[in-house]
This record gives sequence, structure tokens and C-alpha cells, in this order.
Amino acid sequence: MTGLDRHPRHWSLAERLVLLTVLPALVVLALGGWWLRHEMQASLYAGMAHMLEDKALRIAARLEVQDGDTLQDLPSSGDEFSAIFSGWYWQVLRADRVVVARSRSLWDQPDLRPNPLPISARAQLYAATGPQQEALLAKTFTFQTRLAPQIRGQLGTAARHAPLATTAATHWQLQVFGPADPLYANLRSIDRVLLATGGALLGLLLCLTVVQVRIGLEPLRRLVAAMAQLRQPTAGTLPAQVQLERLPVGADLEALKQELLALLQRNTQIVARARSHAADLNHALKKPLSVLVAAASAQPTVCASTVLKQTHAMSRLIDRYQARTHSDALQTEWTQAGQWVDVQDCIGQLLALMRQLHHAAELDWQLVWNAPADTVLLWRGERADLDEALGNLLDNAGKWAASVARVTVSIDAPGSAQPMLHICIADDGPGLSQQQLHSAGARGLRFDESVEGSGLGLCITQQIAQSYGGTLTLGKSPALKGLQACLVLGGLVVSR
Repeated sequence: MTGLDRHPRHWSLAERLVLLTVLPALVVLALGGWWLRHEMQASLYAGMAHMLEDKALRIAARLEVQDGDTLQDLPSSGDEFSAIFSGWYWQVLRADRVVVARSRSLWDQPDLRPNPLPISARAQLYAATGPQQEALLAKTFTFQTRLAPQIRGQLGTAARHAPLATTAATHWQLQVFGPADPLYANLRSIDRVLLATGGALLGLLLCLTVVQVRIGLEPLRRLVAAMAQLRQPTAGTLPAQVQLERLPVGADLEALKQELLALLQRNTQIVARARSHAADLNHALKKPLSVLVAAASAQPTVCASTVLKQTHAMSRLIDRYQARTHSDALQTEWTQAGQWVDVQDCIGQLLALMRQLHHAAELDWQLVWNAPADTVLLWRGERADLDEALGNLLDNAGKWAASVARVTVSIDAPGSAQPMLHICIADDGPGLSQQQLHSAGARGLRFDESVEGSGLGLCITQQIAQSYGGTLTLGKSPALKGLQACLVLGGLVVSR
């Protein structure tokens, strides 16, 4: 294998467009030029054959039979067949191919012999070489007569000058020759015109194609330039993503621009979530570290049980955020990643866990299923994400509810191609004020320090909802008058 084979040349889009335009045009021009030349050549040959036929009629009209097997040319005024070596010749052959008469223009030169194969089958023209080695075109005509000289004298002049119309007894072949150089000169002139015209048209088409490709690919070049600014942003200008949104690219590239914007937005979310994970882990580790520092500051030695408890807590936090990081990596293609999760089974297990964790509050945990009874809701994603999102919301409801915590499951647009999963968790607790609702979800923010927690639950749940194309909305419960958290997630399949 050669180096060229190992490294094949990759044609650019502009080169492929130019070639795909010019090559078919070149084939069309070549075929069209060949057909036009063929038709014009046939027309020239047909014109030459018609001229030779006219001359053959005049020649046959003045031939006279002598002694039954010879012909004599009657005296005529000087014409092209009388001038010696004029380029116009004729000769008459008997059935045995013997020349019995010929024109004066041949003088004492040998008889002419046309080529056996026709140069034009349609016009029945044959190439020949003249006495001066000039190129000739010949056409053969057949006529017959049985008139003796005394009979022709009795019939008069009219019969004598019409041998082609008499009844056949003796067959004659009349070969008429004409100069071929003028016809060949016309063909060469036609070839030059066709080549010049075809070359000019091809060059013009190539120039127009290059201009068209440059203008047509200009939106794509602008799109590439906008994407390049993502790596090397220019100071004092709008963000590259904003410039990309405002960039006019036309209807054909609009879909590509939207896909690029979606990809950039997705990557931005992934980077933001990675930073959030680091910040969350940092914030979550502060509490056990603070406990250890406080214990070490209060006494020379720290109780082993305290150290083990806090180190186990930190280990669980590290494992938790490592699992969340792996989940984010899978969510780059969340419609293909993950497994099908039975929503009802997941919620049922979480409610059983919440009843155990908050058994002292003696809460009434209610599940309202607004989907048909025989419907199985399958959600595609990471089971750990759904457990964590719902677990944070249910745990908040268990901490603040007075007596009732309600989970309502419903489907948004169940007949659509991509229905959304709606899970609303409400309680009858004190709820949040408008100012608190506005700031809820901020990382590390806690409204009551007396309640155990890290202040990261709502923030983490909101990030999980956004990563699956959904939302988290907080508000007041119309029925229970407490806090209501509505979690919306994409990737739902309804199975019956």
C-alpha cells in the first residue's frame, strides 16, 4: 500500500460542489457538441450528395448510345467537367465494371477508383483521390437504355435527351466526383466554433459555480467563525453563544445552528453541574470536619466513635457525589443511557422509607395516582437520580408537615410522542413566604437552622430536573395550604 493510499485526500465541500456541477456539465457539453457536429456533418454531406445528383441528371441527359455498348458525351458548352483537372469528374461503367465513357476534365489520367466503404452511409458518398492527389467525394448513380442511334434520330431530340426514362435493357453506372476540400474546410471551421463555444461555456460555468459556492457557503463560514470564538473569545464583544443565536444562516443551516446551540447548552449544563457537585461536596464536608475540629479543640484526644462516625459520613458523601458524577456522564445521552424505571414502584419504596424515617411525627403519607389504573409509567434514566430527587422532596415534606404529606402523580400530554412525568409533593406545614420561595433552591440556604440538613436538597433536585429536560416549581398547595413542590421530568413511556 502506498503512502497515497494510506492517506487519501479528503475533498472539501466547495471542491465537491464544483466538481459535481462542472463534470456533468462537461459530459453534457461533450455529448451535445458531438451530436451537433454529427448533424451538421450529415447536413453538409447531404448537400454535397444533392449537388452531385443534380450534376448526374445533367450528365445523363446528354449521353448518347453508340454501337449498342458504348456511350458518347454530346458536345456541350464549357462547364466544370470540361476544364482539365478542375476537381469535377465523371465516368460511366458497364455491368462488368469497365469504364466506357468519362469526362474531359480527367484528360489522360487513369480511371478513378472510389473507396469501397462509404464515408457517409446516409448520403451514400465515397471518398476518392483525384488525378492531382486531391481529395474527392463520389456518388454512384445507375441508369439504363436500349436506344440505337437510328431510333434516337427517328424519335427526335426529346427522346434523345431522356435516356433515364427509357425501358431498361443495358445497365450503366454513372460515377460523379466533386472536390472534398471545401466540405472538409467547413467541418474544420465547425469544429473550431464548437470547441471555442464549448470551452467558453465551460469556463463561464466554472466561474459562476465558484462564485455560487463561495456565496452559498458564506453562512457556513460565518457559523464556523462563531464556533471558533467559543475557544478564543474577543474582549468587548457579546458572548459567542449569543452571537451564534443571532447569526443569520438561512433556512438550510438553521437546523444545524439549533443543534449546535442545544449541544452548547447541554455542555454548559454539564460543566455547571460538575462545578455544583464540587461545591456541594465541599459544603457537605464542612459539617463533619467542623465537628472533628471542635472535638479536637475541646480536648487533647478525640473519641474514636466520633471520628468513625464523621469519617463514615464523609465517605458516604464522597460515594454519593461520585455516583452523581457518573450519572451526569451518562446523561450526556440520557435518552439512550440508564434503565427503564417503574415510577410507581420507585415512589412506593420511597414512601415506605419515609414512614420509617418520620415515624415519630405520625404523618399520613398519601399517594394520588392520576394515571389509569392499568397503566405502567416507565421513566428512562438513572434510578439513583429519581431516588435522590424524590427523596429530597419527600424528606422536606416529612420535616415540615403537620399531619399530611401527599404525592400526586400525573402525565402531561399523554397522547403526545414525548409525554412528561409530573410528581407533586405537598404538605400541610407552614410553607414558605413569597420572598423565601424566590430564594429557595440556593446552594446551602437553610430557613431554619434547628432542623437537620445541609441546605442542598432543593438545589440538587433542581439540577436533576434540568438535566432530564424538566423543571422544579415551588408554590403553595391549594388543598393542604403548605408547600407544594412539582417535579417535571422528560423521558416517560406509558405502557399498558
